[in-house]
Amino acid sequence: MKIKIMSLLICTLFLTIIFPGLTTAKNLVSDETSVTYSNADLRRDQDLIKITEEHPDCDIDNYFVVYAENANLYIYNIKTGETDEVHMGGDINFPKISENKVISYDFSYMGFKMYNIDTGEKTDLIVTNWQGGDTDSFQFSGDYIAYENYDSDLYSTEIYLYDIVTGENIQLTDSPGEDYTENPCIYENIVAWQLNEGNLADIVMYNMDSKKYTRVTNTSPFESETYPSIYDNNIVYSYFYYDKLNGTIIYGLKMYNIDGGDETTIFEGEELSANSPEIFGNIIVYSRNDCLWLFNLSTSYEMPIYESSYLVQPWNLNGNYILFTILNEGVYLYKYNNPPEAPLINGQTNGKVKEQYSYTFIADDPDGDNLFYYIDWGDGSVEDWLGPYPANEQIIVNHSWSVKGTHIIVARAKDMYGAIGDNGTLEVTMPKNKSFIFNFPLMTWLFDSFSQIFLFIRLIHGN
Repeated sequence: MKIKIMSLLICTLFLTIIFPGLTTAKNLVSDETSVTYSNADLRRDQDLIKITEEHPDCDIDNYFVVYAENANLYIYNIKTGETDEVHMGGDINFPKISENKVISYDFSYMGFKMYNIDTGEKTDLIVTNWQGGDTDSFQFSGDYIAYENYDSDLYSTEIYLYDIVTGENIQLTDSPGEDYTENPCIYENIVAWQLNEGNLADIVMYNMDSKKYTRVTNTSPFESETYPSIYDNNIVYSYFYYDKLNGTIIYGLKMYNIDGGDETTIFEGEELSANSPEIFGNIIVYSRNDCLWLFNLSTSYEMPIYESSYLVQPWNLNGNYILFTILNEGVYLYKYNNPPEAPLINGQTNGKVKEQYSYTFIADDPDGDNLFYYIDWGDGSVEDWLGPYPANEQIIVNHSWSVKGTHIIVARAKDMYGAIGDNGTLEVTMPKNKSFIFNFPLMTWLFDSFSQIFLFIRLIHGN
């Protein structure tokens, strides 16, 4: 159904041709991770939400789902269930959302366009010579777009990095010969992509801060890695390899730790599995045998989400929902998690500068997940995701202020799936205004003393 799927099938066919003795693989599971399979729901309230009867490419971030049709952008608000229609003009496709900004590609304009949900502002961005592909051909995070751009044809793509703020456009790759790059992904300062060399593929990473390239995988003649996805400090990707000993092809899912440089096999087996993985927090979503699956990195728990022969890539997720499209059916949201509640903050609301005070924070989670706390003290200092702590368990954090005035403590909780709840606040004033306290015995003595003095003065003057 898609060009990306064809590339994977070509790789598989290539291995089948050069190794004609392939047989059905044995039931192999990675020794590194024990996977628990289940047909049961992780939650009891996992109802499907149908957003639209259409089947467009779509994306999700926070509480918004975006999709496009012809010249219009559609923004679905998960909280209200309402959809706003925004006329962008042209022929926009493949909308991506990050921090309430939506990037889409306009095939009439032949370039990227941006829409700001908060301000309603529309902006024309860089024009490219990209003639078409699919939604995996570019990704958007923060102020940067990582995208494919053609040199001459479909198999001459290179990866570029575009800065939305400055307009700077950098070519990140220059593949030799018939090699080409595709499937870029970006998260904060890391860009990764798939490098196709002949019939096999590797994953390459670029650090925007250090300007350093890292070959995440190093394909042997028997192995290929595809479809990278980044979240936080991890890159996940599909892989398959020829098991020469058993004469089989093995498929699976791997993860690369960016800081440590370690590669972990999450699972593997004989089925064509872990296609187009997407990661958010500790959750990975992928397809296998016409079914969408969820894998929990924390518990090694795997469960099916939705079975259909008409799954359309890509699928996306945030800390609460998985978003996916079924051809000729529509776009669905699957709720796998609930965010924690806003933290309650208690402690001194008036005090003195440079004196330390203790504050308590407590938040509950509807699913009973362990929680992390982010605390902004209102003076430029923060506590960056303390924890994890059990839900509904009070924690104590100390702080002192060095600047006089009113400060707003803002805290929020995040669960183990990356879902962030609403803010809790507490207003604190430094320094405290001290009230004047009368010393009544002292005042009595002063009045008696002054009365005697006044009487003496009157006697002297004869009054």
